[in-house]
Amino acid sequence: MLEFKVQPFCLGKGLILLLILVFSLTLSACSDAPVKIGFSGTLKGKYSDLGVQGRNGALLAVEEINDAGGLDGRKLELLVRDDLNTPEGAVKADKELVVAGVSAILGHMTSSQSLAAIGEMKDSGVLYISPTTSTPLLQGIKDNFFRVIPTLSELSKGLAEYSTGKLGMKRLAVIWDTSNKAFTVPYKDVFISTFEENGGKLVGEARIGKQKDNVDWQKVVEELKAVKPDVVVMVTSARDLAAFAQYCKINKTDWTIASSMWAFTKELVQTGGKSVEGVLFVVHFAEDNAAPGYNEFKQKFIDRYGWAPNFAAVFGYQAVQVFAEAVRLNGGSTKGLDKIIPGISFDTSIIGPFSIDDFGDVKGVGHIVFVKNGEFVTVARGE
Repeated sequence: MLEFKVQPFCLGKGLILLLILVFSLTLSACSDAPVKIGFSGTLKGKYSDLGVQGRNGALLAVEEINDAGGLDGRKLELLVRDDLNTPEGAVKADKELVVAGVSAILGHMTSSQSLAAIGEMKDSGVLYISPTTSTPLLQGIKDNFFRVIPTLSELSKGLAEYSTGKLGMKRLAVIWDTSNKAFTVPYKDVFISTFEENGGKLVGEARIGKQKDNVDWQKVVEELKAVKPDVVVMVTSARDLAAFAQYCKINKTDWTIASSMWAFTKELVQTGGKSVEGVLFVVHFAEDNAAPGYNEFKQKFIDRYGWAPNFAAVFGYQAVQVFAEAVRLNGGSTKGLDKIIPGISFDTSIIGPFSIDDFGDVKGVGHIVFVKNGEFVTVARGE
């Protein structure tokens, strides 16, 4: 019978040194690997003006950081996903980004998608920095969500006060989009309550549906004419506001149109033309009242993409800067940034000075802006 004798396995010193060298080289290679961050927003359809511009602003910031040497010698890499403007799409996009190894997700660009994703991804450990999510439903909560834009409450209240005080409006109608309830419901509720507190009255309210639904704007206008509002507040996308304004012009209505910041994009004037002249906003960022450094950013953006940035691009750019500053303050590490971001402040930025509080929120002032000759013109500046 044959016998096999098993010899004990022993590594020679040379082999041990070789393995140590290989392991060291592997670690070195890993330390030079790019820092991955994700972007998650709507990139197609009538709500895409925020997503596309937010992505482009973020990408410009990434390119600038890389051209300057990266973060602690490591390049930034932006991975982009379309959230399809649905809760299911938002969760799917974010799960893909987490699997891809991102250190943070810039998003979402609409409040409802942020709310859905954060609830589903709360145990994933992923960090969110949103450029444009402004729902108060995420305010004052210690979690993994941070943002660079103030909440909508201040803007909605300010627009209502301006409508009743400066303009003397007494009769209000509201049109709001049910596909983004985390934003539209708080915005219109704050507006209505402030309007009524200042002596006004709600006389009409209309809801519009999801992205694929066709709105009968003629019917909406006819219903509003029956209740005779002084001001109609649109809590909708730019394309919906433009469509409504066109029907108002066709029907020769005499009410004032006011809008949330959601529609504060170039797409509004490009689509609405002369029909959107005079539309009122209260916004946190006004191009003609921009902070030092904005014009340089604007020119770089135009050179890179061929058209001017909107507010979503500005806040998308700044969201990347918040992430980069947190990594720098953390000694180049992307771990534990949720403990680093609270308290971060910028004395100067393209959106002006701001700081992020312990709950991941920021405060800001509102500027009264209206459309004049196809441009957004500031008529009153916040202090």
